[in-house]
Amino acid sequence: MKIKYRWLLAGALCCGCLLGNAGTMEASAAAIPMRGVVEGFYGTPWTQTDRLATLKFMQQQGLNMYIYAPKDDPYHREKWREPYPEAELQSLKALIREARRDGVQFVFAISPGLDMRFAGKAGEEDLAALLTKFDSLYAAGVRQFAIFFDDIRNKDGQSQAAVWNAVNQRFIHKKTGVKPLLAVPTEYFSEDMVTKDGVKPYTKAVASLLDKDILVMYTGYGVVCEGISLADITKVEQIYGRKMAVWWNYPVSDYRRGKLALGPVTGMEAGAGEHMAAFLLNPMEHAAMSRLTLATGADYAADPAAYEPEASWEKAIGAQYGELAPAMRIFASHSQRMENNWAHVGRPDAPDVRAHMDAFWQAAGTGKEGKLAGNVLLQDFQQMKEAAKTLQAKLPERPKAESQPQLQLFTQLADAGENVVFMVQAKQDGQARIAELFYQKLLRQSQALPKDESVLISEKTAGAFVQEGLTWREHHK
Repeated sequence: MKIKYRWLLAGALCCGCLLGNAGTMEASAAAIPMRGVVEGFYGTPWTQTDRLATLKFMQQQGLNMYIYAPKDDPYHREKWREPYPEAELQSLKALIREARRDGVQFVFAISPGLDMRFAGKAGEEDLAALLTKFDSLYAAGVRQFAIFFDDIRNKDGQSQAAVWNAVNQRFIHKKTGVKPLLAVPTEYFSEDMVTKDGVKPYTKAVASLLDKDILVMYTGYGVVCEGISLADITKVEQIYGRKMAVWWNYPVSDYRRGKLALGPVTGMEAGAGEHMAAFLLNPMEHAAMSRLTLATGADYAADPAAYEPEASWEKAIGAQYGELAPAMRIFASHSQRMENNWAHVGRPDAPDVRAHMDAFWQAAGTGKEGKLAGNVLLQDFQQMKEAAKTLQAKLPERPKAESQPQLQLFTQLADAGENVVFMVQAKQDGQARIAELFYQKLLRQSQALPKDESVLISEKTAGAFVQEGLTWREHHK
């Protein structure tokens, strides 16, 4: 069965799309069974409007599971024992009703691991509190639940498994219409599950004791990693004795909040999807700007073998941005790679522009060839400025607000990049005084750029080029 799309482009923000309605998507027979979104990031949780729009968007994209797990909802994590106040409970009920209308499975997750007690009377009290909390959400309409023990110090695998199993047996199996329990262990990526001597004690305990009908989530070989290899997911599947549910940490940006992750899902090795019980994407706190990646994730989960990242990304840009697609393509291409000293995911930022920059530096000082390379770059920078100007003028309110800081920086980097080219060309033409004027302007522009990581875009492309220009000037005074 092929994937079928009906594109209905419109001119206003509606139904979770930005500039149009993406239609519906029918998954292939090879689709990953559970596919969707886990709102599991640190930072400002989504608004009710964000969530309702996302559920509608998910329905249009063929995504069928939404896990409610915002780290900074206190009643999900820090105050997990306490019942939701009436206003918050009513909001959750509205989400549950909308999810049901949209054919999306609403999963309520709780993260009790910061202070949960496991032993003796205190342990029984906390288990009872957890079951009471689930009872209240069951009464509100929830029919699938999750317990997360991620990002905590406690590594008592035996006690954690006992909690999962007790909830499974005393609640999940007892309630009418409840689907299997989901679990996130404390060692939730494969590099943290094993050592050179074999499976670590925590993972070994959980894997050996956990009820076989509980779904286990993991993030790949790292917390934020390049992809899911067939070898890695097969290894973890063998450890746990079940197909794994993948919690994919892209486009989430809570570890690098100044940047928007706007690329497609990448790094999924052929055959890996066949071993996934679920594929859930963790989005950014910027709900509207998350939808480019979510759409590509929907394509991947619908038919992993047929998925092509570039084609899916191009289709998503066209469907969501309509007449603004050319401008968004330029902007988004510079904001794909998410990387720090432990996180590595996403395509390189604007590799074609980076190649033009490299060619410019290689041709510097070669006369006509250098001039031509500079002119190519000037065209790139002009397109960047025009794209930013178009998006700032015409984007709908929500995506514009979410991307405004990066759009402003994008323009600054393009302006500064132009002056790098002008400075180098003037110097090569023997116009030292004019080259110095361009340098002084470049210096002022570089000093006006953000000094921290509060706003980021194109760090190794446009951002790096500005610094390369300053370094070139130091060697060519």
